[in-house]
Amino acid sequence: MKTKLDLSTVKNEVEREIIQLIHEKEQCMMGDIIMHLKLSYQRGKAYISSLESKNVVTNRDKAPFYTLNVDLS
Repeated sequence: MKTKLDLSTVKNEVEREIIQLIHEKEQCMMGDIIMHLKLSYQRGKAYISSLESKNVVTNRDKAPFYTLNVDLS
């Protein structure tokens, strides 16, 4: 069972946008996230890695796609 995440508790605006994008599309490739949010590869990878370390997103089940590892409340 996935943990619940209140999006308003995510302080970083870019991380919030990444979570919202993946939630809307159900799954995203890193390139799609970077292009949609107009991020450099390095910045995009850093934000996604941060969300992975917080166990919010994962790409283990459907690589190369990132999916949410939480339910939004």
